[in-house]
Amino acid sequence: MKAKFIIGAAVAAILSTAAYAQNQVTELLLSGKNENYHNNRVKYNDKAAKCRIKFFNNFESGSLDSVSLRDIAVVSAQMQPTHEMYSYDVYSKFDPENPANPQLQPSARWYHFLMTGVKNTEVILDMHNSDARRPFYSYNGKDYVRFSKQECSLDGRIRKKYESDSVYIAYFIPYTESYLHSRIQEWSKRECVEVSSIGKSENGRVMPLLTVTNSEKDNKGKKRVYIHGRIHTSETPGSWHLDQMIETITGESRYAQDLRNNTIFYILPFTNPDGVQEGRSRSNTNGINLEVNYNSPDSVTAQEVKNILGFLKKVTAEKPLDLVLNMHSQSLDQVTYWVHSAESTSDEYYKKLMLLCNLTINDNPYFRKDDLKFSKHASRYVEGWFWDNFNGKTVAITFETPYTFYNNKPEGEWVSLENLRSQAMNSVYAVGDYLQTPSFERILVEEKGGKGFSKAKDQKHIYFGKSYLLAQKNGATVKYRVKNLPAGEYEVYKWNAGTAEKISPEGINEWVLLGTHHQEADGKFTYTYYATGKGDKADMILFKRK
Repeated sequence: MKAKFIIGAAVAAILSTAAYAQNQVTELLLSGKNENYHNNRVKYNDKAAKCRIKFFNNFESGSLDSVSLRDIAVVSAQMQPTHEMYSYDVYSKFDPENPANPQLQPSARWYHFLMTGVKNTEVILDMHNSDARRPFYSYNGKDYVRFSKQECSLDGRIRKKYESDSVYIAYFIPYTESYLHSRIQEWSKRECVEVSSIGKSENGRVMPLLTVTNSEKDNKGKKRVYIHGRIHTSETPGSWHLDQMIETITGESRYAQDLRNNTIFYILPFTNPDGVQEGRSRSNTNGINLEVNYNSPDSVTAQEVKNILGFLKKVTAEKPLDLVLNMHSQSLDQVTYWVHSAESTSDEYYKKLMLLCNLTINDNPYFRKDDLKFSKHASRYVEGWFWDNFNGKTVAITFETPYTFYNNKPEGEWVSLENLRSQAMNSVYAVGDYLQTPSFERILVEEKGGKGFSKAKDQKHIYFGKSYLLAQKNGATVKYRVKNLPAGEYEVYKWNAGTAEKISPEGINEWVLLGTHHQEADGKFTYTYYATGKGDKADMILFKRK
């Protein structure tokens, strides 16, 4: 089978990355350096070294620095068998010192270790150097369960009696390089996916790139989206979220097909394969925090960042990308985007960012309007690189999932693989709406002018396109015409444009339901919107198939 190239011909001519046919994908994924964690050792104090309970970190994504046994007690409780209780101080491992930024404190957030000899034994682990609350455990290294509130009644402490001799404990459910490679094997079998490499890491591990589109459709005029993840290797919730986004985009649904007909997705699931494999927290193998390495001197620019910049320069040689998503997880107990302020970019760029943000928040129980975070543009970030080079023509933004719970409510729903997958669908819809993707499931229709409306154009409101309509009187009308609306049942929504505030009031800057529509047969349809009063705004409307 010959490899298919699915990027534009002129761009393909200058790209050094190679596309791989399905029977070459395995060879590609195995071409990187093999595991180098077999010599990892956990340090013990004298008491712990003599104890029957042992700790191990010599496996993929394993990480732990040292353990110190404090006490062994015999516990006798009414109606329960007598058992031993072991108390430990457990220290997670710091990343190496950062040669690119020595002032940046190394992180020790991530831990992932194995305990043996614990069956029917109660163990207290006081975790140090990290900030985990209610981490995860697994008896088989595959199926992970979050410790209960009772088992983690104090931050940083785990107290549990185990049912098996061996147990894995992790800051969050691991998403390893091996698992990613197994997923790439699955995705590569789909006609819409091509696998290539943008280069190798500092330690020689391959950095696989997925290019996703309908290669049978002409690429001319397609929107182009770049997504990368796992910069900080402890941030596994972000990988699970991105995994489901990829699964959705490459899937068989009609909406996924519409996305691929109109968009080229370039997806780099791991920017930091060494860090993932070696169990780092926020750095690559050399201690460099890749997230803030985009304007460093060449001598302290990580090879991974050089590879990313090399790819981005080539893929943008003809024209800028339309959208860039930088996928992360954070210790804050909320979902968020990090929005670059208008003062550090421009009003127009800020408006575009806020449109994407509010589309993602829309109808998302895990993401509230007051969860957004704001910062100044900075050249050290990949978003800053895009701003510096394309002056707002590419919208680039960081998305964060939490590790713990949502909406700053510990009594509410905690982060799980199930709700991360649910959010992924919301993120995909937001991308599709932002790019105004022609779709069978979600039909977006622009305003074209109306009676009693005037055209408005400013950067102080959040709206689609280059303008919106402003009603000059009560009863002003605007007609939305669909050339060929497929037969079916629809909910009709209006984008209720409002000012570009950091926190929009409820009902503003979101899709607002106007009503329903039954389309008897495929054909033309005109929807008439009536202004509710002078100053009412008309922008995009959405026909959402039930």
